[in-house]
Amino acid sequence: MNALERVEAQAVRDAVVLSGGEAATAGGAVCFAHPLAPLPELNRAIPIGATVDAAAIAAWFAGRPHFVSVGAGYLGLDAQLAALGYTPAGAWLKFRRSTEPAPAAPTDLDVEETIDPKAFAVATGLDARLAAIVGAPGWTCFVAWDGDQPAGCGALYADGETGWVGVGMTRPEFRGRGAQSAILAARIEKARALGVRELATETGEGDGPSHRNILRAGFSEAYTRPNWRSPA
Repeated sequence: MNALERVEAQAVRDAVVLSGGEAATAGGAVCFAHPLAPLPELNRAIPIGATVDAAAIAAWFAGRPHFVSVGAGYLGLDAQLAALGYTPAGAWLKFRRSTEPAPAAPTDLDVEETIDPKAFAVATGLDARLAAIVGAPGWTCFVAWDGDQPAGCGALYADGETGWVGVGMTRPEFRGRGAQSAILAARIEKARALGVRELATETGEGDGPSHRNILRAGFSEAYTRPNWRSPA
C-alpha cells in the first residue's frame, strides 16, 4: 500500500466525518462526501487497495458529484473510469519529505498551535463546522496571528511514523507575509517531536505559491496524481 496515499486518505476521511460528512471504504478506495462543502478535496475517492473497482466507487457516491484521485501504480484504472463516463479534471502533485529540521521561514506573523476551533475557522474562511479537526486525536492545528487577528492556518495529521500536512490557507488580506512557509515549518517541527519519519502533502500542478512554498520547505515531488470528475 502507498503510505503517502493512505495517510492522506485517513486524514481527509477523519476531517469529513468529524465535520458532519460521511465516508466509507468502497471498491478498494476511501470515499468521502460532504454536504456542507462542495469542494473536490472533500468529495472524492482515494484508492488505497491492491485492486480498485471503479463501478463500486461510483455506486457508493450514488449520483453525488465527486472526483477520483488516481495515485501511482493503478494501471488500467483510468480506462475503467473513462468507460463509466468520468472525465479528466487536472492533476495534483504529490510530495514527500523526511522530518529533517525545517528551513528558516521568516514572517512578521506569530505562528502558534491552537485548540480554538473558532480561530481556526476564521483563518480558513470556511464553514465553522469544518474546524472540527481542532483538538481531535491525531491532529495538531496551527494559526498565524497578526495581533488578535487569525491570518492563516494549517494542520498536521500524524499516524505513527507517517504524517500529512494540509488545510493550509491564508486570508487574502494577509498574503505575501510568509504565513504558509512559517506554518509549514511549524508542522514539520511538530512532526519531528511526535516521532513522524515521513510527511506527505499535495497541491495542484503549476508553479504557483503553494508549489513554491512546499519545495522551499524541503519537500520533493513524488509523482503526479490525475483527478477524474464523475459524470454526475
